[in-house]
Amino acid sequence: MSAISSVFELFESKHLVYGYANARVKARKAKILQWENFEDFSNQNTVDGVIAMLERTYYKDVFSQVPIECSRPEMVELAAGIHYAEVVGKVWEFVPAKARPAIAGVMRKWDFVNLKMILASRRTGKKWEEIKPYIIPAGTIGPRQLESIARAEGEKIYVEVRRTDLGREMFGQTSAVIKGTELEQMFIQSVRSSQMLNQLQVLLDTAYYNYLSTGMDIPDRDAQILQNIVKKEIDARNIINVLRLAKAGVKNEETLKKYVIRGGAMRSAVMKSLLGVEDIGAVPQIISHTFPIKGEIKTLVDLEMAFKQEIAREKIKRFYTSTVSLGTILSFLFIKEEEMNNLRRVVRGIDYKFSPEEIRATLVVY
Repeated sequence: MSAISSVFELFESKHLVYGYANARVKARKAKILQWENFEDFSNQNTVDGVIAMLERTYYKDVFSQVPIECSRPEMVELAAGIHYAEVVGKVWEFVPAKARPAIAGVMRKWDFVNLKMILASRRTGKKWEEIKPYIIPAGTIGPRQLESIARAEGEKIYVEVRRTDLGREMFGQTSAVIKGTELEQMFIQSVRSSQMLNQLQVLLDTAYYNYLSTGMDIPDRDAQILQNIVKKEIDARNIINVLRLAKAGVKNEETLKKYVIRGGAMRSAVMKSLLGVEDIGAVPQIISHTFPIKGEIKTLVDLEMAFKQEIAREKIKRFYTSTVSLGTILSFLFIKEEEMNNLRRVVRGIDYKFSPEEIRATLVVY
C-alpha cells in the first residue's frame, strides 16, 4: 500500500469515526454565549437583570428546573451547572464509542471537584442545602450519592465515598501507600482539622491526575496535548499549596513533600524557593518559565484566578484547531465549562458589588 493511500485511509477513517459528532458540536458551538453577552451581563446592577437577559437565551427552559426558594445568585449558579451537565449528557449520546473513555475521564474531574467542595464546606459547618448550588453534576457520582456524602456524619462520610465507583477505584489506588484505616481517619478528621482537610485534598488531586496520566486511552496527538495541560494544572496546584504552607509558617522541606503532587513539569528547586517568598507579588517572576502571568498579583486569590484563566485559555487554544477528531469535542466541552464558570463569576461579582470592570477581569475569553 502506498504512503498516499495510507494517509487517505487514515483521513477517511477519522471522518467516519468523528465526522458526525464533530458536526454536532460545531453546530452547538455556534450558539454559545459570546463575549458581548458577558459584557452586557456585567453591566447589570442586579442579578435579576442577568436572569432577565438569560431568559431570552437557551437558559429559559433551564430556570424552570431551579427550586424557587433559591436566592437569585443561586438560581443562576444552579442553572449554569444544570445546563452544563445536560450538555455533557447530550454530547455523550452522540459521540462515537471510541471517544467515550476520554470524555468520561475528562468529566471525572467533577467528581473530585464536588467531593473536595463538600469536604471543605462540611469543615465550615455548611449543610447540603447550602452546598447544592455549587455542585456540578457532570461526573460519575450522581446528585443522590453526593447528597448522601454531604449529609453523612463521622465515619459514615468515608463509607458513603467508598460506595461510589470513584471511591472504590481511588481507595484501591492508595491502599498500597495508605492503609484503609488511616484513610478512613483522614475523612473523619477532615471535618474538624484544616491540616487534615488539606492533606486529603492533595490526596484527591493526586488520584485525579494519576487517573488522567495513566487511565485514559485516547489518540496520540490529543493525548500529548492533554498530558501537557495536566502537567500545567499540577504545577498550578502545587504552587498554590506551597504558598499556603509558606503563609502558615511552614519552612520544612519534608512537610512540603506531603503537599506536592507528582507529575508536574516544574523543578523541585523552584518549589522550594517559593517557601521563602514573603511578597506574593514576587511569585510571577519566579514561575515565569511555566506561567507567563500578566497583570498585578496582590493575593493568593489573584494568583489562583490567573492560573485558572491561563489553563482555561490553554485548553481551548490547544484543541480549538483540531479538525475531525476527539480534540474538537473536548474543545467544545471546555468552552461550555468556561461559559458556566463565567456566568457564576458574573453573578458573584454583582452580588459582591464589584464594578463591571472588576467582573470582566475575572472572566475567561473564549
